[in-house]
Amino acid sequence: MYPVQLALLTAEALVMALLVFALFRSRAVTGHSPLYVLLGGFQYLASSLALRVEVGPGWTLQPASVVMFGATLMAVLLIYVSEQPRHTRRVIHALVVGNAGLTLVGLIVGQHLRITGAEVPLTVTSSLLLRDAVMALARATALYAFLIGLVVVYEFVSRYVTALALRAAIAMAAVLGVEAVMFTVLAQWGWANPIGVLVPALAGGVITGAGLALLLAGYVQFVEPAANPTAGTGDVSDVLQELTYRQLYEQARSRMTRDALTGVHNRGYFDESFARAIAHADRYREHLSVMIADADNFKTINDRHSHLTGDKVLKLFAATLVEEARASDIVCRYGGDEFVVILPKAPLASAQAFAQRFQARLRERALAPEWELAGLPISATVGVASLLEDSTERTPEDLLRLADNRLYVGKRAGRDRVVWRDVPVSSVQ
Repeated sequence: MYPVQLALLTAEALVMALLVFALFRSRAVTGHSPLYVLLGGFQYLASSLALRVEVGPGWTLQPASVVMFGATLMAVLLIYVSEQPRHTRRVIHALVVGNAGLTLVGLIVGQHLRITGAEVPLTVTSSLLLRDAVMALARATALYAFLIGLVVVYEFVSRYVTALALRAAIAMAAVLGVEAVMFTVLAQWGWANPIGVLVPALAGGVITGAGLALLLAGYVQFVEPAANPTAGTGDVSDVLQELTYRQLYEQARSRMTRDALTGVHNRGYFDESFARAIAHADRYREHLSVMIADADNFKTINDRHSHLTGDKVLKLFAATLVEEARASDIVCRYGGDEFVVILPKAPLASAQAFAQRFQARLRERALAPEWELAGLPISATVGVASLLEDSTERTPEDLLRLADNRLYVGKRAGRDRVVWRDVPVSSVQ
C-alpha cells in the first residue's frame, strides 16, 4: 500500500510540473492567464481538499498541500528566473488576491447553512465551513510571505551556489518546510499523533522541493536555454525588482570578470583582487602567496597540433588549477598561456606544495587514456612568491614581478619546474 501511495504522489508531482511547463511554454500564444488559472486551481485544492494518505505506519501526508503547493512554488520560481519581474509580481498578486477572494465568497455562501430550510449534506456543517475558511484565509495571508520568502532565499543561496537546481531545491525545501510546520500546527493542534503528521510533511516538502527543482533546472537548460532574468519597468521599491536588479548586476559583473575560453577569472579581476588581498594581508600581517604558471612549449603545441588543440590544453590547465585550489584561492588567466593564482593565508612552503600538486595532477590528467589528447606531453613551469617571507616585496607589482622572475628562472633551467626560493626545483622531486 505504501509504495503505491508514494508512486501516486510522484505521478501527481510529475503531471503538475508538466502542466506548468506546457502552459509556460505556450505563453507566447496564450499569454500567462492559463498558467495563472492553473496555479489558482492548485491553491484552491490545496486549501480545500482534506485528503490524507498513509505513507508509512502511522505517518500521513496531505498531497494537496505538499505536492500542489510545491508545484506552485516551482512555477513562481520558473517565472522569476526566466522572465521580467513584473510577471513575477503579477502571479504572486493574482494568487494572493484570488485566494483571499475565494475565502470571502466561501464565507458568504456558508451563511446559507444558518437559514432554516436549506438542504445541506450531513457531512457539511457551519463550523466545518468556518474552520475551512479560517484555514484558507490563513493560507492566503501567508502565501504572499511564502512567495516573497522563496525569492529571498533563492537570492541568498545564489551568493554561494551556482547550480540552478541546487539553488531552487534549497529555496523550495525551505519554504515547503516552514509551510508544513506552520499549517500542521494550525490544523493538527490537539491531535493524538502530531509527529506522525509533521515528520512526513517535512520529509515530503524536502523531497518534493528537490524533485521539482531538478525538473525546473532541466526545463530551463534544455527547453528554454535562452531564459535569463531581465530588468523590469515597475516600481523600483518592489522587493522583487530590487532583487532582480541585483542579480542582473552580479551576472553582468561575472561575465565581465571571467575569461571566455577557460571560465576562470580574467586579468582585470586579478588586478583588482590582488591589490585588495595584498592590502588585507599587509594590514593583518597574514601570509599571502602568488603563483604564476606557464604552459610549457605552448607555441609548439599550437604550431604542430592546431590552435584548437591549444585551446583544449588551456582549458585543461585552468580546470586542473581550479580542481586543486581551495575555496578561498583565486584562479585567473593572466594572458596567453599564463595563469596566476592568489593564495590567501598561504606561506611560501604551502604555495610551493600546491604548485607541485598542480603539476602532478596536470600530467596525470593529460596522460589519462580517456582524454582526447592522451600522450601529448603537457607540463607547467611555476614561479611562487610570498608576501611575508619575501619581506622586501611589499607592493602587488613587486610581489608579482618576483614570482614572474622565478617563473623565468624555471623556464631557463629546462621547464617543468617550481621555483620558490630562486632555486629551480624539479616537479618530480
